[in-house]
Amino acid sequence: MSPNRPGRLAGLPLLLVLLTAALPVAAQTAYRWVDKDGHVQYSDQPPPQEVKKFEERKVQPNSGNAQLPFATRKAAETFPVTLYSGRDCGKPCDNGRALLEKRGIPFSETKLETGDDVAAFKTRFGKDPVVPSLIVGREMETGFAATAWNGLLDKAGYPAAKR
Repeated sequence: MSPNRPGRLAGLPLLLVLLTAALPVAAQTAYRWVDKDGHVQYSDQPPPQEVKKFEERKVQPNSGNAQLPFATRKAAETFPVTLYSGRDCGKPCDNGRALLEKRGIPFSETKLETGDDVAAFKTRFGKDPVVPSLIVGREMETGFAATAWNGLLDKAGYPAAKR
């Protein structure tokens, strides 16, 4: 090959750019706070420094439910899944999250990190929080126990494994 002629590697940079663009987008951070006028604000940018109380959540880009199996979509419409976790939950929360991901369960995660988070949990469920807690529809399992979590998900009609 001549040094003045582009070879097979000439298109490599373009190929790398296209492959990078095809990778899934990582979770993004969303912020929620109430401004001085009492209006709720949402942003992908942190709130102004004068705002001391705000929620910070990791959100996944919407990949659309159309990619999920029909049985999973049907179960998710009727029995949405929420994982309650905490800052120092460690392995139990990691194991719970892994179980949901292995089964391909669409879920939201709420972190109980502040006194207000704990109070909101108590108000909603009428008891002190235990992390992790799994909510499937209106039913709850507290603490991580794979058998109990799988039973709750099975009862709601979620498939046993990703397809």
